[in-house]
Parts: sequence; structure tokens; C-alpha cells
Amino acid sequence: MTKQFRFPIWMTVMVLVLSLALTGCWMDKDESSSQETPSTSSSMPESIPESSDSSIPESSSMPESIPDSSMPEEMSPSSSSGSDSSEGSDSASSGSSAGEGSVAAMGADFEEIGALSAESLDWGPGGPVDEKNRSQGALLYNQKYGDYGALFIGPEEPVVYLTFDEGYEYGLTPSFLDTLKEKNVKALFFITYDFANRSGDLVQRMIDEGHVIGNHSYSHKNYSTLTPMEAAEDLTKMHDFVRDKFSYEMKYFRFPSGNFNEQSLAVVQQLGYRSVFWSFAYKDWLTDDQPEPAASLQKVVGAVCPGNIYLLHAVSSTNDQILGDVIDQVRAAGYEWGDPNNL
Repeated sequence: MTKQFRFPIWMTVMVLVLSLALTGCWMDKDESSSQETPSTSSSMPESIPESSDSSIPESSSMPESIPDSSMPEEMSPSSSSGSDSSEGSDSASSGSSAGEGSVAAMGADFEEIGALSAESLDWGPGGPVDEKNRSQGALLYNQKYGDYGALFIGPEEPVVYLTFDEGYEYGLTPSFLDTLKEKNVKALFFITYDFANRSGDLVQRMIDEGHVIGNHSYSHKNYSTLTPMEAAEDLTKMHDFVRDKFSYEMKYFRFPSGNFNEQSLAVVQQLGYRSVFWSFAYKDWLTDDQPEPAASLQKVVGAVCPGNIYLLHAVSSTNDQILGDVIDQVRAAGYEWGDPNNL
């Protein structure tokens, strides 16, 4: 018979204790593993709200920007360009892209222009005169700003020029045109968009009767307060309107109210225009406070001088009364009324 082997009791107890100890270690390891796994998975949702939360404020802030983009173009700040009337804003916005294209095509160098002085300058009646009765201020400014093609008085010869500013029609332009036709005098009419748009028949008559049409700006704003780009767009928009409506290319520009700076002079020149100011003007533009005709006739004729550039406002009833006599008396003084095309 085979003898049966038996473990001592103490050894059995030791094996049992050791087995229990090993079982407890594995259980601890499994617990730690099971705790780590939920920790990892629970960190994922934390990043999800973070992502979705960051998108929520963005979408909730969108309505604040929607009014800007949904506003009518003429009311948006980017298109209004500081315009002071809804009509000006509307018209400025409706053609800004076309204006920019025309400006680019005409070749304005805004980087070069931006380096010039933006100091605002004003031009008035012309101040004291020299021994030939010529405005000393006009002679000085001719010399100072001649490089920009600016003209304040014509050449020293017995020829004078007649120019009118037409900001709006006051019902007198037909009478002026009748007198000019009768006296065989050609004038330079500086017109704004308002005049050209509302009085197209008069503009066409001016062209048909051989007068010269000049650009007096689209909006009649102070150009010294505009950026070079804004000034270029305003001038070009007026140029394009007259070209498209009347098939007429303007080449002379007059600054509204005589306000300018070196930058705007350069803009006008680079867009192919010549700035034409004046060497004589007087207070004739207040329709409800017109100067006395006899005194005005004496003043206008008394200012005659070589190369004189007369500025008369076409809203003046006094000018309407005296124009025929002015033309006759200036001729009697030995001067010729020049063709503005030759300025």
C-alpha cells in the first residue's frame, strides 16, 4: 500500500493565509483601475461644455452685428462717409464702387498725395491789387500753387473770363443764357449734382450754345475736410454723372466755397482736372439780400484787369439785371471776353 502524505496543519494554514493575501492585492489593483477609468471618461464631458459654451456667446452676440450688416447701404457708417444729408448719403453709397473704379482708372496716387499738407485754406475775393488792378493774392497763389495746375487769375493780356457757380437753380439761368447769347460771350458754368440732376435741360442748353461746363463737386462739401479718397470719389462721381447723362467730359474744377488744401489740389490734378478759382467775386449769393444794381455794376466793371476771372452767382437777381451792361462796359474798356476753353 502506498503511504498517504499529509501536509502539516501549520503549513496548510500558511498556504491559506498567503492565498488570501494575494487575492487582496489583485482586488486592490482592480479597484484602482476601475477608479481611473471613470476619471478619464468624466474629464471628456468637461471639455464638451467648454467647447459648446464658447460657441454660445458667439452666436448670442451675432444679433448685435446683424443690424449693421442689414441696415440700408446709405445708412451704414462705412458708406455714409460723414455725409450731412440723407440724399448725399444715398447717392454717395449707390455709386461708391463705381466711383472707386473710376478713381483707380484715372490714376490718383493716394500714397503720394497723403504726404502733402492737409491744412485747410480759404480763397475769397482776392484782396489788394497791384498797379495793373490785378489781385495780389491771386498772383501770389498762382505762383504758390501753380505746380498743381491751380489758376487764380489768367495770363497778363487784355482778356477776361466769365464764370458762374450753379449750386442750384433759382429760376434766373435762362435769362443769363439769353444775355450771353445776345452778347456772343461764352461762359464757364460750374455745376453741382443737384443742379445737373434737376436742371438737365439747362445743362444741355449750355452745351449746345457753346459754353463750358465745369465740375463744382457732387455734394458741395468742403474738400479740405475730406480725405483724398473721399474727395476723389466725390469729384469722379460728378464727372461720371455728367459724362453719362450729357456725353460731356468736364476738365475744370472749382472748389465749393473756395475751401481747399494741397492734398485736394493734388487729387484734382491727378484726376486730369484743372482747378479754376477766381480773381474777382463779391457778395452776390444771398437771394434775400441782393446788392444795389448800380453800385454792383460799378464794382464789377471797376475790377477789370488783365486775365481777370470773374465769379458771379447765377442766383443773383442783381447780376441778372447788370450782366448785359457789364459785358458792354468791359469791352469798352479795351478787354475781350475770352473763351474758357483756353484757360
